[in-house]
Amino acid sequence: MAIDFMIMPISRYIVGDFITPVMRSAWESGVPYCVIGPEGERQLPEGLPFGGLAAPARRASVIAMLAEDLQQLPSGVPNQLWDENSDADPQFHRVDPASYEALVEEARKPVKSFLGIRKRGDGHRAHVAATLFLPCDFDAPFKMVTPLQRLTGSTFRAMDALDRVRWPANAKAAAESLRAALMNSWESKVPMIVDW
Repeated sequence: MAIDFMIMPISRYIVGDFITPVMRSAWESGVPYCVIGPEGERQLPEGLPFGGLAAPARRASVIAMLAEDLQQLPSGVPNQLWDENSDADPQFHRVDPASYEALVEEARKPVKSFLGIRKRGDGHRAHVAATLFLPCDFDAPFKMVTPLQRLTGSTFRAMDALDRVRWPANAKAAAESLRAALMNSWESKVPMIVDW
């Protein structure tokens, strides 16, 4: 199963107002791109966003409601919000699933300390296991329940952990992919979503 790191405003992700590199590749090869969902198979004509023709209009209609949801987030996040109206092109990074699984498993392990002293960055490792990264700085990951149900981490804290923690060899490829995606998220000042 493919896992993508998708850098874009949450509103774009929710309504499918994006075109992925895989979609473009299919169209360039002359192959139709199909989405299989509960309603069956749906073929997307070339240039049509993942969420269909109405995706851009739906995005515009959900931004106000989304802004209200984001104001309810903990940890000072509402004081650091990004621009949900951003029209910047989404960015995508594909990650090796086995390596990513090893990275997340390692990030979830309890931190062991020597004589009660932890290495710098170890406290941030839990952010690496998040499935939604916000371009904000906050101490601990939290469970977002609306508009997405995701373990939510800080882009800044996750990048710090990726730089400071020694990750196992089988997780290094995913750590590099995640670091690159988080850097794009930080520079673009929009969230990064783990999509599988």
